[in-house]
Amino acid sequence: MKIKTAALLLAVCGILAAALVIVPEMAYQSVPAATVVKVEKVEHVDSVTLSGTIMKNVIKDEAYVLTYVPEQDISKVRIGQSAEITGDAFPDTVYTGTVDYIAETAAKVTVGNAQKTAVEVKFLITEPDDTIKQGYTASVRLITSEPAEMTVVPYEAVDQDDGGEFVYILRDGRAEKLYIDTGAELSEGIELLTEIPEDARIITVDELPEDGGAVRLSEEAGR
Repeated sequence: MKIKTAALLLAVCGILAAALVIVPEMAYQSVPAATVVKVEKVEHVDSVTLSGTIMKNVIKDEAYVLTYVPEQDISKVRIGQSAEITGDAFPDTVYTGTVDYIAETAAKVTVGNAQKTAVEVKFLITEPDDTIKQGYTASVRLITSEPAEMTVVPYEAVDQDDGGEFVYILRDGRAEKLYIDTGAELSEGIELLTEIPEDARIITVDELPEDGGAVRLSEEAGR
């Protein structure tokens, strides 16, 4: 009888021990998963992209692109600004140009099926060669600002509620909601104007946690 009782006690203890192992694991799995997102420093310049036609002045031995800048962008254009010039006829070459002339008056120009108000602008090509021919179409990327370093966070990390835009930050194993200010929208993400605490990292979460709720890391993509 004593042997059977001892065996029964051992079996019960084994079940309890297994439960102690399984229950914490199940509780861990029920905690929302979080992924640390990569926050990058990028150098950015503002630009305007325009379409135009290459023209040549034989007397002055110069080539330029004649284009029209929409009225909403003309305030960004100044004489001497630099631009990058590309075209279908020279896909492997990028020419440098500068704003050489801005018309004094605006005009109605046809864009697609609509008429828009725009200002004629001339971009002088710095070093033209024989590849450049009159009548070619060209694309002009006009640089409208000095290079500036920006902190950029992926779009998927930014959410919004009645209080404004926010991100979740990971601190001491918990997700905290941090309201932020954002700036320019770039291809890499959105500009982050709010400083993130040194002891925190921005995360995305599989499901919305309570503010200050525990989360578990599923994958770390960097900071």
